[in-house]
Amino acid sequence: MEVYYYLILSAVLLSIGIYGIVSKRNVIRMLLSAEVIFNAALLSLLSLASLDSGYGPVGGALAVIAISLSAAEVGVIVSLAILMFRMRGTLDTYELRRFRG
Repeated sequence: MEVYYYLILSAVLLSIGIYGIVSKRNVIRMLLSAEVIFNAALLSLLSLASLDSGYGPVGGALAVIAISLSAAEVGVIVSLAILMFRMRGTLDTYELRRFRG
């Protein structure tokens, strides 16, 4: 299969993720949109690494490290979202902005 198909899919995922971050107000939905953007970047990294056989293993190792860092990031952000919900009772970003200071 051509690499261009993967790059087009990556661009579509990137646009979906950007739309989700811009249009959604819930912290959890914004986190899911950020993960879609991350997966788009990872897909483009792996597809471009597969073009040259010398970079294939390096791209795979970098992808595994990035996925493990993303899992840790999601754990921290979800725990912060739970704490925000317990303290303020909402996860709406516009409502949380009022409580600054």
